[in-house]
Formats: sequence, C-alpha cells, structure tokens
Amino acid sequence: MEHAKEEDQLTRTLEEHTVDPRLDLAIERTTLALERTQLAWVRTVIGFITSGFAIDKGTAVLHEARLVSGVAWARNGHFAGLLLTITATALMILVTIFYFRRIGQLNRMREFREIQPAPTTLLSIFVCVVGGITIYFLNIKW
Repeated sequence: MEHAKEEDQLTRTLEEHTVDPRLDLAIERTTLALERTQLAWVRTVIGFITSGFAIDKGTAVLHEARLVSGVAWARNGHFAGLLLTITATALMILVTIFYFRRIGQLNRMREFREIQPAPTTLLSIFVCVVGGITIYFLNIKW
C-alpha cells in the first residue's frame, strides 16, 4: 500500500513537470498574435507621426499666408500637428510597455526556454525614438 502511494506521488510529480504540448502551442499562438498586434500599432503610429508632421508643415505655410494678410487668429499654427505627433509617440510608448509585460508573462510560462528579444521590440523602440526626434524638430524654429 505504501509503495503504491509513492508511485502515485512520483507519477503526479512527473506529470506536473512535463510540459503539455497544447499549452506550448497556445503560448506560441498568443506570442505570434501579440507580435502581429504590436506591428499593427507600429504601422498606425507611423501614420499618425507622419500625418502630424504633414499637418504641422501644411498649417505653417497657411498660417504664414494668413499672417501676411492679417486674418490670423493666433501667432502659432502648428498646435494640431504637434499634438498629433505627441499623442502618437505617447501611445507607442504605452503600447510597447504593455507588450513587454505580456511577453514577459508568456516567457515566464515557458520557464525552460531561453528568452530572445523579437524584432518587433526593436522596431517599437525605434518608432518611439523617431517620434521623439520628430517632436523635437517640430518645436525648434527653422
């Protein structure tokens, strides 16, 4: 009787440490879905940053023409472009932080695997840097 209990406990211990292939596949699917979502955010934020820059430069030209004619409402015409660029960069920073956290949770579930950074991570950080540089250049006078 004592021997059967020991075998049963040994079997349970082995089953707990054996990785279920379904769990491994679910983690892999979730990781790939997170990468696709992050790349979609990167694409969207790049569009927002580009739009913000275009709006800023377009309104600057229109604003100069209005200043010359004397019908300008304010002295600064690039608020909308700057706001769009700042919002897009802040959004990319937040989305990247959430992506890091979720990938970290999934990597902890795969405790026996080596953690390697995805190219998506580097691209997200690069877009954040580009957004910061764009904000800087929109704030200086040319």
